[in-house]
Amino acid sequence: MADGDRIAATKTAFELLDVVYESGGASAAELMDATGLSRGGVYKHLRTLVEVGALANRDGVYELGPTVAEYGVAASASHAVLDQTDAVDRLARSIDAPANLWVSDGEECHCRYTANADRAGSPRAVGDSERLVESPPGKVMLARLPTRRRTELVGTHNETLLSQLETARERQFLEERLLSAPDWLSIAAPVLAPGDDAPAAIETVVPSERADRIDVTTIGESLVETATEMQ
Repeated sequence: MADGDRIAATKTAFELLDVVYESGGASAAELMDATGLSRGGVYKHLRTLVEVGALANRDGVYELGPTVAEYGVAASASHAVLDQTDAVDRLARSIDAPANLWVSDGEECHCRYTANADRAGSPRAVGDSERLVESPPGKVMLARLPTRRRTELVGTHNETLLSQLETARERQFLEERLLSAPDWLSIAAPVLAPGDDAPAAIETVVPSERADRIDVTTIGESLVETATEMQ
């Protein structure tokens, strides 16, 4: 398929989604009228959009599907979390350590806010990005994703990571050495949204010499308490 054809197909898919969104649901015939596409063209796009979860077929009426709903909830929840940076400030003061707020975005997570970041030369900074599967904050968010989406990102053969995610879900927090700074320990907890997804995570990082002296469980519980406050 030529690049121009790919672009046209993408634009058409969004046109169909727009019509469904604005009308609150539409039949194939209504979508043909609205877009000017042929019957075959409309059904070709509809099959693909249903397959990826962007649309759902309810007895011949097409509605926005679960994937679009997940993205919408995550986006709105992320904005709500970013308005609560005062909770991150309080956490940093209470544990006397840097505290960071991360937000998920597809397969990656991004550091959007830090508190007490200058303490002991914290390796975290606003603007940092990491893959969900390689980041402690990313992993606690990943652990809360619906099974289908989590499987897409992790696969079915990475048993070590899947076990780690299950443990993080049960404990509600995760501690792990940073890949980018092995002398630092990250402790992270998910910030949940309606539906039990986690669009964000809070994290503290402590240097190795301090990590050996602290009670990780107590710190983890403090993060969980703050995350619950931010929901």
